[in-house]
Amino acid sequence: MEEYEEKVCWFKKYIKQSMDLLTDAFKWKMMAEYCDDEEMKIKYSQVSDTLFNMFMVEHNNIGEIFKK
Repeated sequence: MEEYEEKVCWFKKYIKQSMDLLTDAFKWKMMAEYCDDEEMKIKYSQVSDTLFNMFMVEHNNIGEIFKK
């Protein structure tokens, strides 16, 4: 039963970390939307896109976990 609990705990942490990436991507997206400086808007959008892409990699990995 200990191995089961460890795997569930690991998975919960992994999901939270993945969702944190998505949340941060959205925050940067909103910063870009509400920014008045065009240069900063571009930078914020790039950070948002990078974080979102990182989330999508993890999202796909989560799908692979269920296929095992």
